[in-house]
Amino acid sequence: MSFGSLNAARVARMSRKERRQRRLALELRNKNALLALILPVMIAAKIMVAYVLPPKYFYDNNRILMMMLGTAGDAAWEGDYRTASNLFGSINVVGIDTLVDWSICLGIIFTALVIFMVIRADSPDLLQSLFILATVGLLNIYIFTIGKDIIQFAFFFAVYVVLILPLNNSLVKVVGSAGILYFESTFFREYYILIAALILAVYAILLFFKQRSAIGVGSTLIIVVLLFATVYLMMVVANVVMPDEYHTILNLRAGYDTAFGGSADSATLILNWIPGGGLPIYMANYLINAFRMMIPLELVMRGPNYLPFFMFQCMVTFYMVNLIRQINHINDATLFIALCVYIGYAMASFIFEPDFGSWTRHEAATFPVLLLLVLNDFQKIPMTQEERMLVKGGA
Repeated sequence: MSFGSLNAARVARMSRKERRQRRLALELRNKNALLALILPVMIAAKIMVAYVLPPKYFYDNNRILMMMLGTAGDAAWEGDYRTASNLFGSINVVGIDTLVDWSICLGIIFTALVIFMVIRADSPDLLQSLFILATVGLLNIYIFTIGKDIIQFAFFFAVYVVLILPLNNSLVKVVGSAGILYFESTFFREYYILIAALILAVYAILLFFKQRSAIGVGSTLIIVVLLFATVYLMMVVANVVMPDEYHTILNLRAGYDTAFGGSADSATLILNWIPGGGLPIYMANYLINAFRMMIPLELVMRGPNYLPFFMFQCMVTFYMVNLIRQINHINDATLFIALCVYIGYAMASFIFEPDFGSWTRHEAATFPVLLLLVLNDFQKIPMTQEERMLVKGGA
């Protein structure tokens, strides 16, 4: 059959088989268009890294680069920075010594991984394609270069590998995913042990609601309350079992105020709105900060330069809420556990992320899991006239 332009009358005359053929052809076209655009987006992002964006956007990357080259001096930091610089030093067999060279080299390698993941994913609609391309741009600017965030990406790719294993066993996949992030906490980002624990807690909560026949606004709000209560209970237990860590978490954002409040590089610092101490005030600020991070209206007020980050975050939030309200229909263990992983990650991030810039970069580094959560049939929204007619026609 011919796959030219459609009109409503023609769709009405199509048989079910013809509509299905048309829909499959449309999906194949969308996926091919997405794949064709990934490389140009990568190239545009690398041009921005090399010629457009100022060095202040890459101060962490330059610090690690200088540490690897042994030229950091007093700028050298320990902890995660030392781990990252040692790792890149050990793999730098060809003597790469500039930020742009690292960005290009790692961009080629990891964008190839992105293409692999997109190829095996469901075909996208228009909105999904725009989201994936925007994320590819963010990755090639901030993540696919020498730095700490690409290590996080590698661990989430390992989680992705576990999730796509040909097993429809949720328990095996959730334990495997949590285990990978726990392993990361043993030598890199220590707070990932909290993410691992929260993934298991989220799994238990969502598994309970998954049995319901319908998930309405009330059920969604109850899920949010239970997730909030999980963090509160975690803090109560920490106060008894690990009092030093408890007080560190309680005063974390006050420390950010002191360390970064006057810095030009921290224009998007996430400062607590409610002053004071104690667990009740901390939890109130936690809830407020979670909302601010998921719907960052403050970025819009800071000018048009921040609008792409605002749109990116709103799309992530929309896709996550859309999945939560359909969890009773999700029978795919891969998708269900991917949702648990993201929510556990976000809940920990509401505690530790110091500013909106770090939050956006770190969230983009979870792309292998985000891809699973976005490119699936639950998230399809017919945007073009052709897509809407085929849906209405029962394709």
